[in-house]
Amino acid sequence: PPQLPPASAFSHLPQVTTRVLTAQELMPWQGLRDEVIRDLPNPDFYVREDDEAAFFTAHTGHRGQTIGVYHGEQLIAYAMVGFPQPQDAGHLGVVLGLAAPLLDKVAHISSCMVLPQWRGNGLQRTLLAVRLAMSQAQGRPYCLAMVSLHNHRSRHNLMRHGMHIGWTGDIDGLKRHVMRIDLHRGAHFDMADERLIDSADLDAQSRATRDGYVGVAELRRDDDLVTLRYVRALHHGATPL
Repeated sequence: PPQLPPASAFSHLPQVTTRVLTAQELMPWQGLRDEVIRDLPNPDFYVREDDEAAFFTAHTGHRGQTIGVYHGEQLIAYAMVGFPQPQDAGHLGVVLGLAAPLLDKVAHISSCMVLPQWRGNGLQRTLLAVRLAMSQAQGRPYCLAMVSLHNHRSRHNLMRHGMHIGWTGDIDGLKRHVMRIDLHRGAHFDMADERLIDSADLDAQSRATRDGYVGVAELRRDDDLVTLRYVRALHHGATPL
C-alpha cells in the first residue's frame, strides 16, 4: 500500500499537506514540472524523460512512489523514489557496478521539484530524508541518485544527507554523477588520501572513481566555481557500494 510520510516530517510547514500520488494525478504533476523546468538557469540541470507519462506511472505503483506536497488544492512540490528490478533499463546499480545480488536492494532517489515561490522552506531536504526512510522500509538500503555535473545545489543537498559521488561519466549523452549511500553499513574513508578536482572536469572525476575514490565534499569559491573533494573509500571486508 502507499506509504505516506509521517506528519512530523512537515511539522515546520503546518499549512501544507502530503499524500502519495496516484496515476490519475499526471496533469498537476506535469504542470508543476513545466513551471520548474522553465525556471532552470541551465537546461542541463534536468532533461525531460522521453515518455513522461510512463516515467510517472513507474513511480505510482509497486515499482515506485511519488510524494505530493499540497498547499490547499495546489501541488507545490513532489519527490519520487523508484524500486527498480535488476533487469530494468537505466538501473543505476548497473552503472555503478554493483554485484548482481545487490541490484534488487537498490532504490533510485529520483526526480524532486519544488515551485520557485516555495523554495527556502526545506522541502528538498525533507523530501530527501523521507525517501531515504521509505527506501530502507522497503528493504532497499542502497540508495542511488543521478545528478548533472552543473547542478551544484542538488549535489549539495544530497551530500548534506550523507550521499557521496560514486561514479561520474556519460549517461545517454549527458554528463552525470551517480551519488550513493548505504543505509545499512554506512561508509568509511581515508580522509588523508584525497584528490581536489574541478566540478566540471568529467575525465578527472571518472578516473578518481575508477581508482577507488568517492566525492564527499565541496569547496566553493562562488556558485560557478566549485572544487570537489574526493577521498579513498575503505571497505573493511564489506561488499563495496
